[in-house]
Amino acid sequence: MVLTKLLSNENGIVRYMYQPEKDGEPGILLYDKLNNKPEIEKLAENDIKSTFYRDHVFGMIRKNLNNPPKERLLIWY
Repeated sequence: MVLTKLLSNENGIVRYMYQPEKDGEPGILLYDKLNNKPEIEKLAENDIKSTFYRDHVFGMIRKNLNNPPKERLLIWY
């Protein structure tokens, strides 16, 4: 599970706060829509040892580039 909140969507850059398991210090992920490039501004405290959570968030961003949700809780089984 990972909580996401849209911070900004300006100048072709979508910027999200993400917090794995809704615990620990959140991180910030960017997606450059013009260059189709994901970027990490700040890793979340609980996402340092793997790419698992940020990959889920980048997938959600890619699927919603034209209408990014303001807040979403991503849950999988």
